[in-house]
Amino acid sequence: MIKVSLVRKLEGVLLVLMLFGWYKNGILPYIHGYHSFSQVVLVFLYPILGMGLGKLFDVVFKNKKMFNYFFYGMLFSLFIPLSTPLWFYLLFLTGLFLFHFFVLEKKDLDLNFMILGKLLLVLGLILMENYYYSNALEMSNRFVYSFVDGLVGHQTSGLFISNVLLVFGSFIFLSFDAYYKKEIPIYSYGLYFVSLIGYAIYKSDMTFFLEYFCNSQVVAALVFLAPLSLFSPYSSKRKSLYSFLIGGLILPLSIKFTFHEGVYLAILISNLCLLFLGFFGSNFKRT
Repeated sequence: MIKVSLVRKLEGVLLVLMLFGWYKNGILPYIHGYHSFSQVVLVFLYPILGMGLGKLFDVVFKNKKMFNYFFYGMLFSLFIPLSTPLWFYLLFLTGLFLFHFFVLEKKDLDLNFMILGKLLLVLGLILMENYYYSNALEMSNRFVYSFVDGLVGHQTSGLFISNVLLVFGSFIFLSFDAYYKKEIPIYSYGLYFVSLIGYAIYKSDMTFFLEYFCNSQVVAALVFLAPLSLFSPYSSKRKSLYSFLIGGLILPLSIKFTFHEGVYLAILISNLCLLFLGFFGSNFKRT
């Protein structure tokens, strides 16, 4: 039997999400007359160029690790806002990879640079006054989408992560791999779910719960970013602590800032807390 590594499985499910995101944010607006064909091509350039840049880094720096820059380039492109200019994305991703290789790798620091990069990219877009997640079709208010429509991809999110059902399906598929830390998304989402219900009951607003319990930003970040092997703990107790930190922080941070970025802030803060407390330990194994 041919064994497929976790990173290859991740690349497979990310490719499916990329294809759907291309349809949702590129092809569909084009069909309805909101995009030129050049914009259809542009949408798919983000992951292609991200992977290409990552491969260039892997070759130049002779990086043969399983979780390499090719994979990180692919992963990072999924979560960026639709408003990100291509030149800014490439320039930013280059700087992010250089920062990881020359600073984090040299200092052996397991900071989740994917999350840090996502938040810094958003800050840059806000300063440029060019920060939004909706595509042209969604901004037209031409359609009124139902809850089911939201599950299958018609909600504002990162460039390629809007389909919640595909993300849940990816989680189920990845959970069969022994190296995928499925406890982290389960515990994190479980606590987020409970806190969301509690807050909705407190505010007497169950529509708030229905609107956000299947938020694609939250679900995708917990499935793909929170359990990344190099940036999350391995022991059961540490995984539980890390997960509960994330799950407990998502809602207050989302209410304080935005549901688009609250989950990323929660993961980054939890990652920093464990780094600060030294909970990864000296036996933290890299793969």
